[in-house]
Amino acid sequence: MKRHVHILLAFLGLSVISCATGKNAFEKGNYETAINRAINRLQSNPDNKKSKAVLVEGYRLASAYHQDYIEELESSGDPFRYEAIFYQYRQLNSYYDKIRRCPACLKLVNPRVYRSELEAAGDEAASYQVQLGNEALALNTIEGGREAYYHFDHALKFDNQINDIDSLLSVSRNMGTIKVVVEAIPIHSRALALSNEFFENQILEYMDRYSVNRFVQFFTTDEARQIDLQADQVLSMMFDDFVIGQTLIESKTKEVSRDSVVVGQYTDDEGIKHDVYNTVKAEVTTYRKTLRSAGVLNFEIRDAYSDRILVQRKLPSEDIWSYEWGSFNGDERALTKREIQMSKRREGPPPPPQTLFVSFVERIYDQITQNVRNFYRNSEM
Repeated sequence: MKRHVHILLAFLGLSVISCATGKNAFEKGNYETAINRAINRLQSNPDNKKSKAVLVEGYRLASAYHQDYIEELESSGDPFRYEAIFYQYRQLNSYYDKIRRCPACLKLVNPRVYRSELEAAGDEAASYQVQLGNEALALNTIEGGREAYYHFDHALKFDNQINDIDSLLSVSRNMGTIKVVVEAIPIHSRALALSNEFFENQILEYMDRYSVNRFVQFFTTDEARQIDLQADQVLSMMFDDFVIGQTLIESKTKEVSRDSVVVGQYTDDEGIKHDVYNTVKAEVTTYRKTLRSAGVLNFEIRDAYSDRILVQRKLPSEDIWSYEWGSFNGDERALTKREIQMSKRREGPPPPPQTLFVSFVERIYDQITQNVRNFYRNSEM
């Protein structure tokens, strides 16, 4: 049994060593992993023979593989070939940088650096992306603007010194951005002077946050007027109908009792006092006042050019404010603690209409933001 354990441990040890030296990865043709593992092992153990062999042969074969692939790409007609060539040279330079930081490795191989080749491939790849971006810009459409932005942004992965790239990104983003005017929410109430300014500000603040890194931007009607904006879409919200503070008062009366309550004392013939127990009763009345506020908001997005409705939703909302108090007749000892507390309360004044209105409309906020997210979900950059 012990012999079997020793054999198993020896086998596991060899497997770990093979993995650490990169030999297994090398034999599978995974040269990048093999080279990385060999370099790591030689940094901690410069005399490891297996890692030395893996590094020498792995670097030779990996270099040949990337060079052959580059030659194949250069002779192809693929318009995106320089992107692939760029990544091949970047991988070769990665080998160079890692080997240069390993003194033991430098004694075994003389890595080559391809800085100028990488830069040349990056210039070609970036140039083609800029060309595609300019072609998309010439379409002068929202879709063309977004496509152009993607190409210009992609070009920066290969060359971050492109002339006028900031201007190109700005122009393409502006072209690809849907401009939405958000109309003020009208409040029609003859009996109540209500303001939804706070609610509107909450919505506008959300839309400002939402539009970050998206091809959509929201404007108030005043902002659009100030810059003479030609909107693409109009977002309007209007209450079809609402009621604020619809009052209902309910009352409930019940008889309550409690047994074994001390109601007095008596003295026996020997002069000893004794408690007298009996059942006590009371009549408890509880009152509940509720103020119901409810309504339906019409949420609508229209095309600014044709006035065609793009989406329309009816968003319902309801808010209930309530207050309870009570009274009793009879023996207080028959009441529970809560009933006693209720009996000490008196009918209180309801909140002002503006408070009720704010509480009611805030319940629509999540529905509005969800509809905005759903409609503009494809606007991410």
